[in-house]
Amino acid sequence: MAFWRAAYEAHAPAVLGYVQRRLGRREEAEDLLQETFVRAIDADSFGVDGNLRGYLLRIAHNLWVNRLRRPRLVVQAPARDEEAADPLAEPAEGSPSPEDAALWSGFRRELARVLAGMPEAHRRAFELAVVGGLSYADVAGRTGWTVAQVKINVFRARRRILEDLGDQIPYLERSTEP
Repeated sequence: MAFWRAAYEAHAPAVLGYVQRRLGRREEAEDLLQETFVRAIDADSFGVDGNLRGYLLRIAHNLWVNRLRRPRLVVQAPARDEEAADPLAEPAEGSPSPEDAALWSGFRRELARVLAGMPEAHRRAFELAVVGGLSYADVAGRTGWTVAQVKINVFRARRRILEDLGDQIPYLERSTEP
């Protein structure tokens, strides 16, 4: 793992700069950077020529192209009530329609089921960062993980939720914008 830690320190700024120029948003670029290193580590090989930076940039480029090709999922969840105990509760302003209440109630049950079936690290990272609204640095401080590991765990949890529940997420719109 020391090899990949050193590789990240040496090459992450170049890869991040490359994808950020193409995506425009730093948050999306950081997600793509994370996915680039996850794929490189999973492959555990970087080609015959031994050019690790070129290999990482090629992975990042391919991920960027794939992102352009597929429609992006845009989740428009209702605004959260600051007083609500349930972070996925319906919006406070106005009463939700019975249909909306039923959609969110069913989705919360299914989300709880999917989260219960995840590895503990993925579930905990998702609950703290996404549901709880903590920053990745705060999650890392609470769990003892590195920020990179928090990002990986959240990414894997999100991917699993989208795979299992993507067609059930209320207010899900498909956007064709890159």
